[in-house]
Amino acid sequence: MLKFTDSQVLAVNSARSDFNKSQVAMATQASLVGNAAPIPLDAWRRIDSRSSVIQRDVLTVFNRLAAADQTPVGVGDIVSFYPQTSDSGEVHVSMDGRSEGNADQATVKYVGTPVPVFDSYARFGWRQMEVMRKAGGLDTTTIANHQRKVAEKMEDVALNGLASITVNGNTVYGLRNFPQRNTTTHGLTLATATGAQWLAAFKAALDALIGDNAFGKVTVFLNYSDWLSASINEFVAGYPKTILQRLQEIQQIAEIVPASKCATNEILGIANLATGEWGTILQAMPMVTRPKARANVEDDYVFGVFAMAAPQLKCDFDGRSQIVQVTAS
Repeated sequence: MLKFTDSQVLAVNSARSDFNKSQVAMATQASLVGNAAPIPLDAWRRIDSRSSVIQRDVLTVFNRLAAADQTPVGVGDIVSFYPQTSDSGEVHVSMDGRSEGNADQATVKYVGTPVPVFDSYARFGWRQMEVMRKAGGLDTTTIANHQRKVAEKMEDVALNGLASITVNGNTVYGLRNFPQRNTTTHGLTLATATGAQWLAAFKAALDALIGDNAFGKVTVFLNYSDWLSASINEFVAGYPKTILQRLQEIQQIAEIVPASKCATNEILGIANLATGEWGTILQAMPMVTRPKARANVEDDYVFGVFAMAAPQLKCDFDGRSQIVQVTAS
């Protein structure tokens, strides 16, 4: 998952503390209706705990990318840029080391990725909150539903990008639509494919990466049902290993990760995941739940689930990337 920076932790804690202070001050006002109740620490612990569980459950691809490389950015960084640098320089070989030493300047171009805001709001009436307080707790289930919605969108963006967000021609790409990704086809229904067919499909993915000078070990994401089939079916009849076990024996495979949001018959691979050459996850705020300010004791209680993050997928100056997508057709 995304890691909070010290300044982000301070911002979240301050928002929650200031909300409670405002409720305590408001509660002293004489009123025939309405209430002003602070949110106890135990409630926030339950909300945050539920958020962590949901993110671990939903964010299979996003979390794996974030664990490999994430880059904190500021809230004011609407677009984050990275440089693509051309090859430059030459080597002179002689016996005396005397050379005119031709020097040239590399060409650098910058590619940007917008950092969007994800938010979803849970709303409770003041009387509804009073009933929950009387019953001894906050309705964290309703808030968890909004947490799941935000997490599902973040996972979707890691895979499919966000075409609706464009800033000066820069947009957010996912593993499936990154223009510089390597693509090929296998023509199979993976759930019923033979071990030899699975092996050929993986070889096609690795060959595509090698063609782009991506020689490192590859992390592969598979649809959960396809992964399950490979983990159950024998590689060949009577062979003491499953298809999945045989695939994991390929020396260039680092890991094979089942992901429910991956499409059936799809193989997504990233080489050198640990080095960050594939890109990074930009984050201005991990997923968090914050209260909105209330001006009156009759106002609704509103809890906003909020995140600011985006995958920044990278290629080099010549368009070579560490990403491959293999589909049936």
